[in-house]
Amino acid sequence: MNYQVKIGEDSLLPIPDILCQELGIQVGDILICEAVANSSEIVMSKYSDQSLNDVEIASAGNLTRVIFLSEDL
Repeated sequence: MNYQVKIGEDSLLPIPDILCQELGIQVGDILICEAVANSSEIVMSKYSDQSLNDVEIASAGNLTRVIFLSEDL
């Protein structure tokens, strides 16, 4: 299964609600981001340890937390 989204302002990746539902991703989930060699693609999947705090996520370098992004921005 492949999906394509465009990187937005401030390097945010907007993931539509319907796609989050289909993939089982929720606000607060921690995702691991892996670059695909020789490509501009990024593979994202749920990280095995969902208990990390924001400092631990930032120090890992390739983890991110799913946040709510208001459509009013």
